[in-house]
Amino acid sequence: METMNEKDTALGASTKGGFRKGAGRKPIGITRKISLTLPQACWEEIDRCCHRGDHSISEVIRAIIEDNLSHADLL
Repeated sequence: METMNEKDTALGASTKGGFRKGAGRKPIGITRKISLTLPQACWEEIDRCCHRGDHSISEVIRAIIEDNLSHADLL
């Protein structure tokens, strides 16, 4: 007869981890959901940056915004 841990492990569940104080990904800011419309050429460049450095779309757009936000007053 299998114990619960053996069953979970057999199904791919980990026996490590779980709730611990301070565990998990640390927040890098406040999340706000937006819808962003850009020309196809911009999306292609973002996708190229994602694949070149194995980054997520969020990481690429965040870097673009952080690098250029100081120039927003020029708009």
